[in-house]
Amino acid sequence: MLTELLPDDQSLRELLGTSHQRFARLVQEAESRARPYYTKVLGRSASITDVINEIFTAVEREGDAAVAHYAKLFDSAELDPSRMLVPKSELKRAWEACEHSLRSAIQFSIQQVESYQRRLLPRSFGTALDEPLGVRWSPLARVGAYIPGGAKGAAPLFSSVIMNLVPAKVAGVPELVLASPSRADGTLSDELLATAYAVGVTEVYRAGGIPAIAALACGTPSLPKVDKIVGPGNIYVTLAKRHAYGRVDLDMLAGPSEVLVIADSGANPAYVAADLLSQAEHDALAMAVCVTIGHDVAANIQSELSDQLDALPEERRSIAAESIRRFGRLVRCTTAAEAVAVANRIAPEHLELMVRNPAPLFAKLTNAGAIFIGPWSPEPIGDYVAGPSHTLPTGGSARVWSGIGADTFLRRTSIINLSENDFRHCADAGIVMARGEGMEAHARSIEARLKT
Repeated sequence: MLTELLPDDQSLRELLGTSHQRFARLVQEAESRARPYYTKVLGRSASITDVINEIFTAVEREGDAAVAHYAKLFDSAELDPSRMLVPKSELKRAWEACEHSLRSAIQFSIQQVESYQRRLLPRSFGTALDEPLGVRWSPLARVGAYIPGGAKGAAPLFSSVIMNLVPAKVAGVPELVLASPSRADGTLSDELLATAYAVGVTEVYRAGGIPAIAALACGTPSLPKVDKIVGPGNIYVTLAKRHAYGRVDLDMLAGPSEVLVIADSGANPAYVAADLLSQAEHDALAMAVCVTIGHDVAANIQSELSDQLDALPEERRSIAAESIRRFGRLVRCTTAAEAVAVANRIAPEHLELMVRNPAPLFAKLTNAGAIFIGPWSPEPIGDYVAGPSHTLPTGGSARVWSGIGADTFLRRTSIINLSENDFRHCADAGIVMARGEGMEAHARSIEARLKT
């Protein structure tokens, strides 16, 4: 059952705070688990940061051999350093062996995402040098997507291949790289390889966790470094991405999945419960929050949630139950204004609006990675086939970050192409500002042209 709160309840604060504060709490919890594990595996005490530094240094020095070494150490995966890249023939074989219904679903998802992402492309202007000012949008040359693989590569999220690399492809990125943790025998799932083939991924690298991020950021003999790393991952992957920033660009620092549903008496309790559980089953750290408006809404949702949780398969039930116990909340609000205020303070990754009249609330909802409106827009349809990418900001960072889109993979270059008249129109103000900042050479550069 969801823990019930009121909007002014002090315990609601654990869902609030800045993205930095929420991320820090997540790191602290991970650190408490990691230190005993590293003592066992490495034979010495180490923090996550210590291990990240060690792996990056080793990958810089030893390349693929270091990646294979740490994959065996941490994931018991047997990787041949000379075969870190998956042959393209393997991708094609996986696609041809893929069940027809899954092939059709993958193709449908790709088409939906391509169609939506094309609408996100910004417009260049002034590139023919026929205007005094302009901008040119250019794709990055090489992008790497990290695709989570589940425990020991057993459950790869192959939909993330589509959601991270199709936007890059639409943007015009020519080199699409994928890294994902292998299974113990060094193989990747056919579903992952088939999706990579359908998307047109140029390189698939069999490595996960911190070593994979180090390989993408530093480069190895078999894998030249990328310009940008995107894609979700656990806290270790996220901290490795943070360490890589500066060597490469990043999409965001994402954490466990989140959903917040605003529901009034017009919401179907079965739909609300199902959507809350769809995120809770991701991870024991996932957050599922229901914000109700009015009386007699909460009880029906709680009842449905309990029944549906009991009906889940054991593995999913245990994860979802732990998530609901730790991070499941039901916030009882009396007005729509209260509900909107709570949602904007939490700034969730996914926000579902299940109310009779969504338009007035939608206009006031400012902080969310993605907003799903009405009973026919469940969050899981967004995970797979709606069109927008499912890689979205979490931990309250939707206040400042956006999810992945085609524009994530573009660089903007300004064009200044002034005529003499344009220059003279600006010159006097430029000279005054330069001298106001004490930049005499700047002022004289402008003045030199006024003397001719």
